[in-house]
Amino acid sequence: MARKQGTEARRIGSIEAPPSRAVRGTVPAQHLEAEPPSSDGHRQATRSAARDLLNLLEELAGIERIGVTPLARLLGIPVATTYRMLRVLERTGYVEQLKKSKEYRLTLKLFELGCEVASKTTIRDVATVEIERLAEQTGMTTNLGVLVGGDVLYLSKIDTDDLLTLNLPPGSRAPATCTAMGKAMLAFDPRPVESIVGEGPYHGRTDYSIRTLDALKKELTAIQRTGYAVDRQELAVGLWCVAAPIPGPRDCQEGAISVSAYRLGMDEVESRQLGEIVVGFASRISSRIGDLGQMGDLGLWFR
Repeated sequence: MARKQGTEARRIGSIEAPPSRAVRGTVPAQHLEAEPPSSDGHRQATRSAARDLLNLLEELAGIERIGVTPLARLLGIPVATTYRMLRVLERTGYVEQLKKSKEYRLTLKLFELGCEVASKTTIRDVATVEIERLAEQTGMTTNLGVLVGGDVLYLSKIDTDDLLTLNLPPGSRAPATCTAMGKAMLAFDPRPVESIVGEGPYHGRTDYSIRTLDALKKELTAIQRTGYAVDRQELAVGLWCVAAPIPGPRDCQEGAISVSAYRLGMDEVESRQLGEIVVGFASRISSRIGDLGQMGDLGLWFR
């Protein structure tokens, strides 16, 4: 009898077990999806396939057209793998096969995607990484702004651990004649300065502010020589600031960046050192804008 029960148990445990009654509120096992394998080997294979696919796209970007076998040799992967990847890319519109030669080449879909990214990218997106690095290097508050009429519109600000800072969050405005960023942009704007800020007298924020057109033009001439501007307590007493314009196409400027801090003073040596640093970061931002501007419409930067 015991032997018979054991036989029945084995039968039930293999293929002849009757369907069990589902517990209320649960999902029967046959309706559950199998979990994908999570072994290290599977993850490594997935990463390797992704790398191969990206390498394939990069190789195709530098080649006008190529067959499956030569491409496989370039990539160092099996021909069958190369063919499968090309077929996937062909179905999704990234590559096309030429009818006569049966060779493959990239379509313009990657270019279209690049243009889409460029059109959604603003100057603030591009500059934020650089002004964060600028803040780390100098230990000073950094700002990004653009010229709107006769004002500086603040787009981004990176604060430091300083207890004392000027409350100018993104979206704030300040007169261009009273700020280092404003003077930096005015100095390199191709328009006559009086057509932007008027002929004066200008409203000052402190006793150090520039109030006349002659004084402003003299200041802008000096900025054109050095490439950077200095705010010597002109916006707020005790606040010193050094700024540089972000060069743009056709001798225009895209905006400006600055470093600022409250202190008793700033000598010429320090302002020159900071000016050289800020000019360098502004040039890097300009290069990144130029790379994107080649794909997207530069008119979308200030959306």
